[in-house]
Amino acid sequence: MISYLVLEAVEAGEAPEEIAELLDLEPHDVYAVIRLLEERGLVKRRTTLFGERYVLTEAGRRQLEEWRREVLGRAEEAARLRREGRGHEAQSLIDQLLPALPVLVALGVLSLALWKLLTSHLPVGEDK
Repeated sequence: MISYLVLEAVEAGEAPEEIAELLDLEPHDVYAVIRLLEERGLVKRRTTLFGERYVLTEAGRRQLEEWRREVLGRAEEAARLRREGRGHEAQSLIDQLLPALPVLVALGVLSLALWKLLTSHLPVGEDK
């Protein structure tokens, strides 16, 4: 999931230091993920007026679209299950996505309406 979130942030034009802050990671951890993505041919380094940035390669765009379809598909499936009253099934899908949801909303990948639907039934301050 971290590689996917880093690709989303790179696509949004975020610098590695900004990605680290967004994902609540140490910058060296973000650089390690970016190096792996670079080795896989998914991102490349580019120097701009704003400093060093990474951009997606064509392979990176394809991978991002594949991961995005998978993540958004899970989110939409969870929302459908919740609407159908199948909360336990929906919750198992939401639990997989929960750490990434705030980042996906912040990057504009996930709509606020879908976020609200997915998180509206989460237990708050309750013991399981």
